[in-house]
Amino acid sequence: MDGPSVRTFAASALPKISFTSWGTPERYFRLRPVVKSAHNGRMESIGPLEQTLHTARALVLADLAAGEVAAADVVSMVEDSVVQRRWWVEQWPEGADFVAGLVAQDVQDALLERYGRWPLCPVCGSGEPHALEVEPELGADPHWVCHKAGVKVAAIGSLGTAMGTPSS
Repeated sequence: MDGPSVRTFAASALPKISFTSWGTPERYFRLRPVVKSAHNGRMESIGPLEQTLHTARALVLADLAAGEVAAADVVSMVEDSVVQRRWWVEQWPEGADFVAGLVAQDVQDALLERYGRWPLCPVCGSGEPHALEVEPELGADPHWVCHKAGVKVAAIGSLGTAMGTPSS
């Protein structure tokens, strides 16, 4: 065969992936087998605190992705907020329902400091661009709200539908 060749999953106990190109030696990368939990070999369910934090993270990331601003440094802002809110909700467990809105506000503030306003209002087509706000500021069932138009735009995590972004 002329030119470079590529073979995948060479036969052995563990599959190998091989890449070859002009003048380079063939290299093999072993794929790792799936490993069960180090504790007892079973999947463990997560507690309510972790579930709340995972949900908040997912909702805010969905809104960031809808606005196409989910770059690595922005995702790090989400992670920083989740770490801070973990401590916060450990101190005040009754505030677990407020975590998604607080993470959204934290990320919004961090983005404002570094890049500018987010998320921009998709409702108001004219006038100066302005950001949506989270309401209630400290409460359950947080939404993105346009105070200029006086409307709820979307629930946290559902901004894509308001912006016309198809859901995945």
